Formats: sequence, C-alpha cells, structure tokens
Amino acid sequence: MKSLLLYITLLVLTACLISCQKDDEESFKSIYLNKGIDKIVIKDKNINFREITDIERINKWTANVDELRFIRDENQEERDFLLIYDGCSVKAFHQNEEIGDFKLSKFNGVYYKRNAEFDKQVELLCK
Repeated sequence: MKSLLLYITLLVLTACLISCQKDDEESFKSIYLNKGIDKIVIKDKNINFREITDIERINKWTANVDELRFIRDENQEERDFLLIYDGCSVKAFHQNEEIGDFKLSKFNGVYYKRNAEFDKQVELLCK
C-alpha cells in the first residue's frame, strides 16, 4: 500500500512539474506584445541611416516574422557587435526607446539564439 501511495505521489508531482514548465520558445509577436514597434532604424556599411516610421510598412514586415519562434540564449552577457558585423545594423524602437537589435537578436533587452529565417527577413530591410 505504501509503495502504491509513493508511486501515485511521484506521478502527481511529475505531472505538476511538467505542467509548470515554461516553453523555451517564444514567437516574435509574443515578445513584442506590449511594446509595438513604431520605428526601425537601418544603418548600412557606409554609415548611412534610414528610418522606417510608416506603421503600415512596419506592420507588413512584422507580419512576416510574427510567428517565427525564438529560444532564449542562456548567455545574457552584452555582446560585441563587431563579432557579427556584416555591414548593416537594424534596430527597433517604441516611442524613441530602443527595444530591439535585430542583428544581435536582442529583443526587449533579452538575447535570443539566432534564427536563420529571421536573419533573412532582416537582410531584406538592409537592401
């Protein structure tokens, strides 16, 4: 009887732990749920700046990446942009506050692992 009670307790405990586990992946849309992007600043390799402030254009671009999934990087230390620099930087803003560095995969102050499909969409902004 004691072993049956122990097995039931372990089963319930395991079920509770599994249900409480947070999904490691987040969609782009869920990351920016509360802070919408209202400006994108692009700096090319010649240090020329372009700003996209047309909300319709921004929304069209974000619609292409909204469902892309990102995994939080375990390493949350600041990164050196020069290590991955390829001639273009793309940053997102909300009410003139930087909320994303798309080349570093830093969204709302959190670093995420690289996502090849997202990188392709960011490169489209650079062109």
